[in-house]
Amino acid sequence: MAFILLFLLFFNFAAPVTAEEVITESGFRFTELGWSDDPDADYLEYEPNQGVFKKGTRAYAYFEVAGFSTLPQDEKYLTHLAVDVHLKTSGGFRLFTQRDVVDFDSLDWQPRESVWFYLYVDIPWFAPRATYIAEVVVRDLISGEEIRHQEKLTVE
Repeated sequence: MAFILLFLLFFNFAAPVTAEEVITESGFRFTELGWSDDPDADYLEYEPNQGVFKKGTRAYAYFEVAGFSTLPQDEKYLTHLAVDVHLKTSGGFRLFTQRDVVDFDSLDWQPRESVWFYLYVDIPWFAPRATYIAEVVVRDLISGEEIRHQEKLTVE
């Protein structure tokens, strides 16, 4: 089961925009993404572990996104993102799905350039030793766009 451990905001901002329209910066995209088994790593010390985890442990994901839409609203800028997590077999069978593990809804004085998230997934002690596909989906709820990242995770 996935739980949100912590999500924070990256503090980069773009220049304010005066037009009342949706602003999209050079394409919605992941700027960084990785999995780790280090429970003490924070976003400044994050080091991926090559995607290998032991049964009964926790897999931590850190990722940053950029290029999402912002919507001017009452002299502020709205950002609204949602994150889904899936775990699949290499054949595509979904073992686990959690939608809206993060619902990021922020109204700021300036449009954000990026946002980062930190979450974790518990690997059951009874999980068969195999290679699985972890998929992170980030949905921009303003523009309707979504981005996906799939990565192989091995359970030993």
